[in-house]
Formats: sequence, C-alpha cells, structure tokens
Amino acid sequence: MRRLLRFIGAAALGGMLAACGGGAGGPAPVSQPQGNATVVSGTVTGFGSVIIDGVRYPEGELTVAHDVDGRREAAATMATVKVGQQVEAAVDGEGRVTKLLVRAAARGTVEAVDTATSRFKVAGQTVTVVSSGDGATIFEGARGLADLAVGTWVEVHGTLDAGGNIVATRVEVAPAGGEIKVRAAGLVKQLSGSTFRLGELTVNFAGASIMPDGSTVADGVLVFVYSDQLPVANTLAAKTVRVARKPTLEGRELHVGGLVADAGTDGRSFTVNGIRVDASIAALKGGQNPQWSDVQNMKLVRVEGTLGADGSGPLLKATRVWLVPAAEQRRVQLIGQVTDFVSIDNFKVRGTLVDATSAEVKNGTRDDIKDGTFVHVGGRIEGSVVKADEVKIGAPPRDVSFRLFGRVGEYAASDATFKLLGIPMQLAGDARFSGGTRADFGDGDMVSVKGRFDGARFVVSEVEFKPSATIPVVRLEGVASAVSASSLVVNGATVGIAASTKVEGGSLASGQRVEVDAQWIAGELVATRIEIDMPGAMAALRGPISDFVSRADFRVNGQKVDAGAAVLKGGTEAQLGNGVEVRVQGSLAAGVVKATEVRFLR
Repeated sequence: MRRLLRFIGAAALGGMLAACGGGAGGPAPVSQPQGNATVVSGTVTGFGSVIIDGVRYPEGELTVAHDVDGRREAAATMATVKVGQQVEAAVDGEGRVTKLLVRAAARGTVEAVDTATSRFKVAGQTVTVVSSGDGATIFEGARGLADLAVGTWVEVHGTLDAGGNIVATRVEVAPAGGEIKVRAAGLVKQLSGSTFRLGELTVNFAGASIMPDGSTVADGVLVFVYSDQLPVANTLAAKTVRVARKPTLEGRELHVGGLVADAGTDGRSFTVNGIRVDASIAALKGGQNPQWSDVQNMKLVRVEGTLGADGSGPLLKATRVWLVPAAEQRRVQLIGQVTDFVSIDNFKVRGTLVDATSAEVKNGTRDDIKDGTFVHVGGRIEGSVVKADEVKIGAPPRDVSFRLFGRVGEYAASDATFKLLGIPMQLAGDARFSGGTRADFGDGDMVSVKGRFDGARFVVSEVEFKPSATIPVVRLEGVASAVSASSLVVNGATVGIAASTKVEGGSLASGQRVEVDAQWIAGELVATRIEIDMPGAMAALRGPISDFVSRADFRVNGQKVDAGAAVLKGGTEAQLGNGVEVRVQGSLAAGVVKATEVRFLR
C-alpha cells in the first residue's frame, strides 16, 4: 500500500489532532486512525474511486459524513462529495478508503466583498479567491467572486496562506432556509475571560460546550467553533468549541501537503497549515531542479517526515520535501461511465460536468463518447467544469468492487435490469437486500448498491434502501426566476423540477413568490413540492437581512420586505441592517412582503 498521510487545510489537520485526544465530549471524526489505518487529508481532485490530491484510493465499505456540528457528524453519501472539497479519509491496510469526512474551512454569510483584492469575508475570516490558472477557485451557485453579495450563505473549502487567511479551493453558495450552522476555525488569540479572537472575529464562548471533555481554551491552541447564530457586530456566540489537543501520533511517519508559510531565509524551516517543519536534514525533490531558495511563502509543497513535538507544539522532522510545480497543482481525474450526455462539451462523469472540446481522445473517437461509455478523463477545473485535455475510452475494470448511490430508473422486473446514475445495471440472482426486499425494488427508490462490472453492465450484489428521510431536505422561500420546464432559481440556488414535483397554487412563472421543498439527489437540488404564494397570502421569512436601504426597503432570502408598519420585537429600528438575522411575518402584495412583525433572532 502507498503509506500516505496528507494534511491540507488547518481544519482537516486539527480534526485529526482533536480525534487523537479522545474524550467523551462527542464522537471522534471519521478519520481517527484505527489499528493500521492511515489518515489522508487533502483536496478532492476526482472520482474513480476517490482521488485526493491526485492520488487514487479505491473505495472499501465506505462511510461518508459532513462536519457541520461540533457535537456530531452528519451522515451523507458519495453523491454529496464534490471536487475542490477538503476531506479526511481513513485508509485501511489494503489502501482502500473506508471513511470519508468532508470538513469545510468556514460556513456562514458573506460579510464583505473586495473584488479589487479578490477577497471576501465569512464568519470573520478572510478568504482569498484565485481567479485563474491551475489553482483557480471552484464556484458552485455563482460564476465567481463578483456574484457574491453581502448576506449570501456560503460554504468555503481551502488551505491557509502565510497570513493565516483561507485560500479557497471551493466556494459553494448554500441555499437559504433551514437550520443556521456557522463554523469558524483557527488559532486562539487574545484570550480574555470568555472571549477570544480568530482573525478579526471575536468569539464569545460563555455557556458553550468545550469538547473533548477536560479540554481548555488557551492562546495559540487550534479550535473549531460552531454556532447556530450569525455573528452580530463581528462577535460570534459559540455553541460548541472543539479544542485540538496535542497529537498522540508522535513518532509516526507523516506526509503533509499545503502552502508554505513563515518560510525562513534558507527555506529549511517553514509552516504548512499550522504544522511547523524542520527540513534541516531533508532532501529537496521536484521538477525543474529546485533549490532551497525556491521554498518560499505561498509555494505548494509535500513534506515527508516524522511527527514529534517540542515546547512550542507539533514539529515535523522532514526527510524529504517536494516542491510541486504549478502544472501539477490542480490536475483532476475522473474515472467512470458517461452520464447526462448532451454534447462533447457537456456531459458528466461521476456527477462532475466535463467539456472535452479540446481533449485528445484515445482508444476511440469523439463519436464513441456517449451515455454509458467508460472513460478516464484528465483535465483541469475552470469554474465548475472540468476542461478535459485527455479522454481515454476503455472497458470498465473487471472484478473491482464499486459502491454507488442514486435513484432507480427504467427497472424491468423480467430481467432485473435498471439504470442508476445513467449506468446500466442488473440485479444478481443472489443479490442481498437491506432496508427492504427484492419485491420492494422499483423505479424511484433511493438505493446504495454494491457490485462489479462484468464487461457489459454493472452486476449488483448488494442493495441498501435509503428512506427519503435520510436524504438532506432543504426548504427555500423567495422569488422564482429563470423558470423553465426543468428548473427554477430561488435565492440564487438552482432547483431541478422532476416529473414527480408537485406544483401547487397555479402555473409557475418567473417573478412569483414561492415556497420550495427540495432534496439533495445525486449532488443536485431537486424540488419535491413548489407552492406558489398568491397575492394577499400570509408570508413567513427567516434569515439574514440583505440589500438594506431602510426599514421599509430590505430583503430577506431574496424577498423584498416593507416593515414600515411592523411591530419590532427583540430589537430596535437602529439595529436593522445587513447580516442581522430576523424572522418576518406578514402578507404578500405586489411581490413585496408587507410585514406585520419583525423579530430579531440572537
């Protein structure tokens, strides 16, 4: 097996260190090593099975979770894992990924946008956007930084620069509505009583749960802060603070990857995402015959060595340092069958959009690329699309076990064939079922299947039914735009319209006020119900204020509000402003909610 421990992103590293501290304060992250298991942390750069920083790890009996709450992990599936996300993976002795934890660097509302410096702020943390080149930031739900507005909910994945700011690998606009989950991470500064600072954000942890049990918040300690409230006046009221304890992995060989910070003049001492590196006896490797003087701040490196500690905390004694050329930094690989084929510049592999217009096609021609074709795509990210430079056509690997998640379609009981994610499949005669029986299997079922390619189709040996309740549900309220037969946009979120979507209250059109219940299915938001609010109907909104002009002119979740005659509860008119979390009740008239009550949420 390729023994690799890679830690890219301070949040990912801190999660592993916290897990090693133990304690009864809550479940350990999925990446906690067990026995001979290896922890791999880094950026998702492809699928086929899981590709992290260009290294492919076959999927074992895989468990997926998202770190959105300091008390527990949120169960998920591979359908929610996306290119550019920061992840931690537990790898068994045979090199297979058995557990995967998606861990964002920050989550919350945009507080400020500066297009001149390519930066914005979320949860008090400064985020740098890379606009071009191999390391360009991936955006979902927005075309780029210019599309972000104050008050927009975002989830940010990335690594740290020399100033401790986040360099984003992925920025995802989160749909409005639902439970508020704000997350921030960093090194504690200016601890005073029950407050401390993370960058420019003040954290008030009075009454917060400190985890693991017995942990202490102190200056210089790496912490993860979780809250169910938005920051007010640049202060975040913490609900949970998870402290990254001193690691118990001392003496183990580690590989650390990320951006260089705090580089010494000789290049032999530096920091990678909060881990100090001593490269005094290390060999320097990489393309272009690198010199130690080339190891500078903001350069991407991979470091191999042994983790130890001194009085200042963890210290990695490096034996080898790789200086990664720019051409290798964001190489993406996708391995799987083509689905959702529209044209050579518009198809998907493992749920990721691909443009192969300029690609070299091997083992076939462009005409061979169609739904069901098994391909190996190599390329680079541009926005939310993989611009392929190479597509290899080939037969699916035989006798290699895969686990896939999706909705059953085109099921034929006569020969037990069906499609999942556009892939032709067939139930084996002795297929095992959990959560239901073979007789329950049919079109529309959400299932996790395990099987192998036999050269013609995917033969399923195991089926696990996934009840609808396990699929993440999102509720959106706002004004519909870009309405078509297959989708609409609400609060900046694109929502698919399926044949099973129920539309209530009339015919759907742009400009209408709507309430949408939707589910995350195979990485996309799909509406289960759309209710059209008729003029005069009662309206209820909850979220941060944006586009504030006056009491009679502001927006919540994209919906214009007039609170000129409303009763204000829990606050005063002077406290109304962008980013303030409120609950609004009133009636809809001419596309505006005439509020009767505005309650401040703290």
